[in-house]
Amino acid sequence: MIFLQNYPAIYFLFFVTSVTSFSPDKSSYEAYGLKIAGNDVLLVESLPSQAAFLLRLAPFDASLTCIVSYNTSDQYVYSAAVARSMQNNDTIRFVFIGIDTVTNAPFIGSLNYAGKDAGAYAAAVNSAQRNNISCSAWNTKNYDIHSFNQFLHDEDNINGNLDFFVVDVEPLGQYAYAFTQSFILLYNLETKNVSIQLGNLTWPDSSFLPRAVDINHDLFVVVLGYVGDENIGFTPCAYLMNRSGSNWTVTDTWIYVPPTSTSWQASLTNWDANSYSPKYDLSVCFNDQQSQVLLGVQITNSFLLLNIDKASKKFVLPFQLYSNGKAIGMGKALGWLNSDIAVILVNTYSLNYVWSASKIFTYNMSLNNSLVIKSILPNSQQTLAPEFGPILISMIVTKTGTVIMLDSTGNFYILLPSPPGSYSDTNAKSVSSFLPCVGGSFSSSYDIQPCSLCPQGFTTFGQAGQLSCKPCINGAFCPLGSAFGNISSSSSLLTSLNPARAYPLSPKSTRFDNILMENMFVINSSSAKNCLTISPFFWSLIIISLGAIIAILMIVLKYAVSSPRGKRTHDKLERFFKQTDIIGEGELWIGGIVSFAIVFLCTCAYVFGGTYYQRYPIENLQGSVAFDCSGTLSNAQFTSSLMSIMVPPNEDELRIFELLDAQIFTLYMDFVNTLYTCTDVTLTQIKDKSLPLAFLSCSDGNGSLSLSVLLPSHGIKLQILFVGVNTIGGIRISLEGPSADEENATFEAQYNLVELSFAEAFTFLGCVLTQQPSLTMQLTKVINRTSPLHEEHDKILSAFWLPYISADVNQIFADESEYLYATSSNTIISLSISETPFYVLNTQKPIVDDAELVFTDLLFTITCIEIFAFVFLIFKLLIFPIFKRILVCFGGRPILEKSLTTSNEALEMSFNRF
Repeated sequence: MIFLQNYPAIYFLFFVTSVTSFSPDKSSYEAYGLKIAGNDVLLVESLPSQAAFLLRLAPFDASLTCIVSYNTSDQYVYSAAVARSMQNNDTIRFVFIGIDTVTNAPFIGSLNYAGKDAGAYAAAVNSAQRNNISCSAWNTKNYDIHSFNQFLHDEDNINGNLDFFVVDVEPLGQYAYAFTQSFILLYNLETKNVSIQLGNLTWPDSSFLPRAVDINHDLFVVVLGYVGDENIGFTPCAYLMNRSGSNWTVTDTWIYVPPTSTSWQASLTNWDANSYSPKYDLSVCFNDQQSQVLLGVQITNSFLLLNIDKASKKFVLPFQLYSNGKAIGMGKALGWLNSDIAVILVNTYSLNYVWSASKIFTYNMSLNNSLVIKSILPNSQQTLAPEFGPILISMIVTKTGTVIMLDSTGNFYILLPSPPGSYSDTNAKSVSSFLPCVGGSFSSSYDIQPCSLCPQGFTTFGQAGQLSCKPCINGAFCPLGSAFGNISSSSSLLTSLNPARAYPLSPKSTRFDNILMENMFVINSSSAKNCLTISPFFWSLIIISLGAIIAILMIVLKYAVSSPRGKRTHDKLERFFKQTDIIGEGELWIGGIVSFAIVFLCTCAYVFGGTYYQRYPIENLQGSVAFDCSGTLSNAQFTSSLMSIMVPPNEDELRIFELLDAQIFTLYMDFVNTLYTCTDVTLTQIKDKSLPLAFLSCSDGNGSLSLSVLLPSHGIKLQILFVGVNTIGGIRISLEGPSADEENATFEAQYNLVELSFAEAFTFLGCVLTQQPSLTMQLTKVINRTSPLHEEHDKILSAFWLPYISADVNQIFADESEYLYATSSNTIISLSISETPFYVLNTQKPIVDDAELVFTDLLFTITCIEIFAFVFLIFKLLIFPIFKRILVCFGGRPILEKSLTTSNEALEMSFNRF
């Protein structure tokens, strides 16, 4: 082991090597290592282009920033490091490593703060003594630099690859550790002594190229880098190390293995990873409380969680690996907010390393074999300050949860934890401030995360700065992020209104004669209870049954009663029924009995036809159709067709189109369960430019915001801007337009423009309106053409607009997991209104007119007579002959046989005349 004291040393090299001047890109803040380091006391950033350090002491929100030059301008600092657990009364110092660009010698150094301790400094900053604080305590004469001329940086890497030189400080700040391929440094920050251990005596694989290191409180060290060569490629590798005195031992090794042999990571060779490139950056961070370590491997777009067995000093397998798709950038930097919450810098680069996005994710790692995203930065509450970003290259998480970010231009941002009931506002230039949680959200912990939305069924009742949410009242509309918990779910603001109804279909039969026959001769016993009792045919059968009783009575009077009075009664009845006989022309008394049924049935038909005739049009239906069992009969038939607006309408229809086009629309929009007010809203019309549009009215209160605007045209694109991070639980869009009536004697037409009154509400329980919802309203013309019942009357043309809002609630509403990805501090609602290229033409005309009604009734009367005559014919040709033969076969009475013969002859004579 080699020891260096704090005095110059001379080393003799017994080999000759080709040495060229080391010329790094000093404009890059991610070349060769971490240019920023920090803890809860000190922030340090290396500024290569200025050959200086930027230094800032806590409290960071009211601190003095100092610029301190390097020890010499020839030095290029790879990275800096500070003790993680530095206390206010500890010595304030930082450590740095680099290469001297003149001698090509690597070095390690430190600088102590010679002024007040951290506690006294903080007290001075917060008092009137603030103006007396200066940067003179950072005295450049206090630099402690150790150079290693035996390990010069060279192109041939004979002295090891010094492109990879990493450093870290023990949590308590006594020692600093530095690692390269060639050697390991142990730097005692109290005695200023440095000891060296050669890499080829330490690393299990001498090709190991260190890229990141972290040390925990148990003094376990994890060094993460690459092993391999240009021929077979390089693979991420981590060594778990332990120190005993000044001796280093590797106790376990982890080698990256792709998730599957067919995954895209399996095709990576990383053949050029031995030349420094930011895309091969790695990161490592211990979780001291859980004996865990996070490893970030951004070239595979993943990070992993390894447990450590303290007793055996081994990695515990299997590990948990998390990937973010086919890209580069996840895990470039990482840290722990607390024992359960990990903070991951997730950049998104293409495979050829072209940047597209930078975000910081916080994950809940306490659930076994699962990963829950807690928050994403930037978000709707925490947008990056305009002066900072957008490309993030490094991140530090301090012990108390302060997050320090570095962008590609060297700007840093300090994200301070906020107390419960508030969130860290990132609108300030370089240090966050605190703002209370908006209504509908809460924060219960001291950290840097945004406020969480109240879950469904809970609210803050309009209050800001809440530590928790309270249950909503019963029956309230309480979706995700509810600012209020007393808005009724049945509120008119959440009610949709669509006056349009489905146009009727024509009946199964549109011939009046079929309809008449069906209703006169059909007994529908399966329908309503009164169908049987109102059936004309049923009552005709009753009349015929009574007639049969009378016929039996007459037969009894003629053949069974011998008294003269019975004979006279029979003769009188026979004469009476012969007088009413319309079937046998007065010859058959039985025909007279049946004629009563015919007269009744025809009378019912006339009454049915008269009431049916009056059931037109359907808009003015009055009363009901006699003998209609269903109660739905109407004297109307319908047709519907879809017509292109490119086809010119008929002359008599042109005016109704003009009335539709001239109808003035008023748009109403209601936003429910929100804290937005009228002063937060701006309405613009989008043409080739944005034009401001004045509200007709605007009102807010009781958890809702309502506005109205007079639309300048039917086709329009609107954009409603809400300034602020408030949430919206539901939205209702209404459209109204006045009615108009006209008459035109030339075309014998009446024109009725129907009043437009449309509203549609959009809500989705468990979700909140997204920040950029887009809705499309399409307007379709609907023309109803009604032909007159009488030729001398006017036709009626009525029309209305039929709006349809095209919006998928799954797209315009977001649940809690989706809302995490919201990044805007405003809500912008886009509404596009346009007319469809077609219109609907509905026509209505009567099934039967007056002439057809008279003719059909007359035809029905004749049909009834023919039907009963046909029944008599059946008796003459079939029933009587068969009955007579039966009597003969069984020795029937001659008198009855004579009677049947006489009746048959009478029927024959009647039918001959008929």
